[in-house]
Amino acid sequence: MKFLITFSLFSFFLLHFFTVALPAPDNVQKKPQKQKLTSSVRHATKDEIRELEFYTSLSADVYCSDVMKRKRLDCPHCDLAIAHGLTIIDTIISDDYDTNVMVARSDIDKTIYIAFRGAYIHLGFKRAYQIVQKQLTAIIDSQLQIHPDYTVAVTGHSLGGALALLNALDLHERGIKNVELITFGQPRVGNKQFAEYVVSTGIPYKRAVHARDTVPHVPDNASPLYKFYHAGEEFWDDNELFVVCPNGIESNKCSSSLGVGASPLDHMRYFGITTGICIP
Repeated sequence: MKFLITFSLFSFFLLHFFTVALPAPDNVQKKPQKQKLTSSVRHATKDEIRELEFYTSLSADVYCSDVMKRKRLDCPHCDLAIAHGLTIIDTIISDDYDTNVMVARSDIDKTIYIAFRGAYIHLGFKRAYQIVQKQLTAIIDSQLQIHPDYTVAVTGHSLGGALALLNALDLHERGIKNVELITFGQPRVGNKQFAEYVVSTGIPYKRAVHARDTVPHVPDNASPLYKFYHAGEEFWDDNELFVVCPNGIESNKCSSSLGVGASPLDHMRYFGITTGICIP
């Protein structure tokens, strides 16, 4: 029984790809190599992969006009939502920051889903979240008054993952204990102290990275002045081996072992679903 809030943005990748120098041919990173498993590094289970596939599909669904404007689950990757019995209750389309929200319900899952697409043009994590914070908070609070035992599951792709993280922290700081966080291709959001705070909250946090996706490695933490770090349990699709590094500050045993990746397709494609634009 879950509420789902999903943030999905693609612009940050486009901005980074066209403004940050990519490695010269001699320095291009090799394809991901099979990682040696240790006591702390493992492979993802089939159930974990299925869960991530479902959240990926929801992050992709909210880019489609039939979903957002016509309120129909009619899109190339809506099959998982249909299989879960989702019915669209309402959609909110905001001109400010191009931030759109879908509210859906599944009586099969006994779940209220709130799917948040976010903005195509990035003008700041905090401001993009503040645009919908008040209205979204009211919706969540009203639902939790009726279903206080429900989980609040927050998800998003790319910049949407950053907004999902801010939303999960917001919910936690307002005293909501049953919060979960799942992101895909998320950029780094804060410094080491911020990442340590995220870990200290105890929020269950799965962070998926596809192969050599660039976005999870920016901002680069190589600068002596600005070092940004991820938190959470990383699920790295290393040539479909799905290596898992434990919850905490990001590990060099998963995707960070590659340095900065440089693959546009790896950012667009998660679990076989094209995320960020409404195509199969």
